[in-house]
Amino acid sequence: MFVKQIHLNALPQALKQIQSDLHGQKIMQKKGELLLFEIQNLPMSAVMILKQEALSAGGDFATPKKCILAKETHYNGILIATQSQLEKIISKCKLQPFGLKALAQTLTTHLKHHKPSWDIPTIMAIVNITPDSFFSPSRHDTQSGIDRIYTLIEKGFELIDIGAASSRPGSELIEPSVEIARLQGVMEEIHTQKLFEKVTFSIDTYNPKTADFALSHGVKIINDISGYHHPDMAKVTATYGATAILMHSKGTPQTMQQMTDYTDLFAEIDTFFTHKIQWLQSFGIQNIILDIGFGFAKNQAQNLSLIKHLKHFSHFGFPLLVGASRKHTIGLITQREAQDRLAGTLALHLIALQNGANILRVHDEDAHLDMLKVYQALEAVF
Repeated sequence: MFVKQIHLNALPQALKQIQSDLHGQKIMQKKGELLLFEIQNLPMSAVMILKQEALSAGGDFATPKKCILAKETHYNGILIATQSQLEKIISKCKLQPFGLKALAQTLTTHLKHHKPSWDIPTIMAIVNITPDSFFSPSRHDTQSGIDRIYTLIEKGFELIDIGAASSRPGSELIEPSVEIARLQGVMEEIHTQKLFEKVTFSIDTYNPKTADFALSHGVKIINDISGYHHPDMAKVTATYGATAILMHSKGTPQTMQQMTDYTDLFAEIDTFFTHKIQWLQSFGIQNIILDIGFGFAKNQAQNLSLIKHLKHFSHFGFPLLVGASRKHTIGLITQREAQDRLAGTLALHLIALQNGANILRVHDEDAHLDMLKVYQALEAVF
């Protein structure tokens, strides 16, 4: 006899390897992955019920030591359960009072989108038609920008993000006329050569006029770092039937680094996404990608926490984009300048993939493609 410890993520392959019954595989997979939920501000009565329901299902609900004294009206706790156990807990909570019905509904949403249908990751390559982007090798004029686009197409990349306004910390907002002037030649090339038939283009802009100009030339996605702050941006998106990248941020690039105070980071971002998604959908916009806004109005600890618990945001049911490429947080950790942050970027983006990222926005597409190949090979092997 020999005992081999295997990685939790390898359970699907392991079950196939031993030729387990197909129906049995589905049941076993639900038992093989542990899910954790931090539940805040739960009434004491609900805490007692949830603890018992979790234990009866084979899971648990961890509570503070002082909870046994019942001196407070509300407590925080950690719900620990496999998927099959969580389904039982949800079923029981649906019948209970004290806010547990609402909790059951929230947990159901998380469970529903636990395994998204778009789990094949994609690389979004960056093309900056700017003189001042924070990573100087990414700066292009019209001709070098066009050359880079053709190079990316030849390499087989399917998603290209074009920007003409820097969003580096401290940068000033620019007028759409300046953006459009920088984009003119590139957009004419995309339109006249029908490059939009070969690759999907995204426009990185916070100006509705710039977005309208780009979409009229074949661009299909709006990547708005302001979180669709301008009321006309949704109208433009809806008019062209474009996809919206909804990014969380506060303030402007000039002010955002002074706006990192949150009562509860995840709760506030959740509220932001909830309201903005409903608002976008009121215009008929259904194709939405969510971006946590790494580096935008967040400090180092907040950025890292968002990557570590990125899976949380999958409950919205939309693809998740992460763009941490060569950013300041990586520099703080590694004590390296932007030109020397590739290794740190790859490490952070790999963890983002493992934690639920579907799209990586990157400067260094070749290195990321290699990383992605290794990641996918590891996911496929037993």
